[in-house]
Amino acid sequence: MIKAIGDNLLCIDGDFGDQVTETGILIKSIDKKSQGITSRWFKIFERGPEVDSVFEIGKWVLVAYGRWTEGMELEDDRFEDGVAKVWKVEPESCLAIADEKPDTFYYNSNVATAEYKTR
Repeated sequence: MIKAIGDNLLCIDGDFGDQVTETGILIKSIDKKSQGITSRWFKIFERGPEVDSVFEIGKWVLVAYGRWTEGMELEDDRFEDGVAKVWKVEPESCLAIADEKPDTFYYNSNVATAEYKTR
């Protein structure tokens, strides 16, 4: 059984995959490309004993870009399929908390800006 220690959060369901809009348009994942440099949603699976109670297990946290560890596949009876990818997240890097995962589409200025202007 996996257990969080200290002031750490263990999270699952990191939001890195393809996304589908309400109208059915598929937006391919941009993870590992410059356009994918953005915060991501994670679901709290475990919290260490020193973590504030606002970080309830089962809630979703929006984590600042790069403030999570590399995900690891782990086995635990508490996972829906017995196996899940788990990331360690520091609570101070959480930008928002939600009861359910928001429908968020990721982009940064490299995607949103059609043209770069130089002086």
